Amino acid sequence: MNLRNKIRKWENEVKSRFIGHEQSIHLMIINQLHPRSTTLIRAPRGLGKSTLMLLMLKGICGDDFVVVSGASEVKRGEVVGRLHIPSLEKEGVERVLWAAFVKSRGKAIDEVNRLNPYTTANIHHLMQFGEVWAYGKRARIGDYLLVANENPMDATSFIHPQPFYDRFDVCLFLRSLTLSEKFQLQELLEKHDGNIIDSMPQVLSFEELEEARKQVSQIELDPDQIGFINLIVRDFQACIRDKENSEIKPPTLCEGCHFIRDICSKIREPLSERATVALVHLAKATKWLDGKCDLEDILRMAFWILPHRLSLVRTRNVPADVRELLEAERIKMADRDTRRQWSILNELMKGFDPSLYRLAREVAVEDVVFAEELTKIEKTWIRKDIIKQDETLFSQMDWKISSYGDAVF
Repeated sequence: MNLRNKIRKWENEVKSRFIGHEQSIHLMIINQLHPRSTTLIRAPRGLGKSTLMLLMLKGICGDDFVVVSGASEVKRGEVVGRLHIPSLEKEGVERVLWAAFVKSRGKAIDEVNRLNPYTTANIHHLMQFGEVWAYGKRARIGDYLLVANENPMDATSFIHPQPFYDRFDVCLFLRSLTLSEKFQLQELLEKHDGNIIDSMPQVLSFEELEEARKQVSQIELDPDQIGFINLIVRDFQACIRDKENSEIKPPTLCEGCHFIRDICSKIREPLSERATVALVHLAKATKWLDGKCDLEDILRMAFWILPHRLSLVRTRNVPADVRELLEAERIKMADRDTRRQWSILNELMKGFDPSLYRLAREVAVEDVVFAEELTKIEKTWIRKDIIKQDETLFSQMDWKISSYGDAVF
């Protein structure tokens, strides 16, 4: 059986034991196909977070994985390592016994929301730098897969910093089962005598997963795919008033802004560049496993990289809010294609054309990302004395260009 078939079998074994959420499970499998993968599962209590987490890990690691539970009082020695006292007493040498969680290739965190801040900081460092420190000693972490779950609505939750969540590649949301799905679950429990997790086989070895990850890393995306990914992420970052460095945040920052109805006005804190990395990983893995990855696939996959990275101005229901933003993004992409605005921009990069420039200015007042790119070209034309500063788009809209050429209010 080749690697792709084994990966598909892994997915099918999980789906046969977990009712519903087929798209989420497929995305979860796709996300494992790059080194040091991290997955976060969010849901209220009793909806199968821990079950799905363990099914995923058993399929690749068998019983050779370690679960850290936030519900217990987790100590540093359990997560990172502890000092070997006999070595210190007899030899005066500080030797660290690294925790099983550090050494295991299969890592699980149950109830992340209950982890104390100190433990969270250690795990954050592990995910960020691929290493851990204890008693002045460092241990490098090899390849692994890490799956975590949490219930943010739990009254015992700690508030973890946003950069910690940003280290998770994707975030999945689980819903409660429909009526017909509840009957399916009862049949499944009877079939496996109530031991769904124990019935999960190990489908492939971690060495085979590493080989699959290697093959995925060699997949090349088309320029259109790379461009689409970069454009999606930039649309969720761009702000003409530089919200990234401003102490004033939306909606106050957006008052009177020309782009008040755009996607940017709904986002309080923008995406990090890790969103780009995560989406590239997903696109490559999809192309390897499914044989294709079109622009619609990329837009759908964006749903799983946004919820835990975005901070919205108004939040009612996070999954629904993100879907609404992505639908607005879909419309925006279609409008861009209709206007052929990137072709216009490419032509202007080759040289100044008065008629194209007028057309580009009309487009720019409705597209902040296009506007910031046009601003860069205008700066070049100003230096070459092709146009004057007061003739630029932003000057006429009561904006100005900073000394570094960035558009600011």
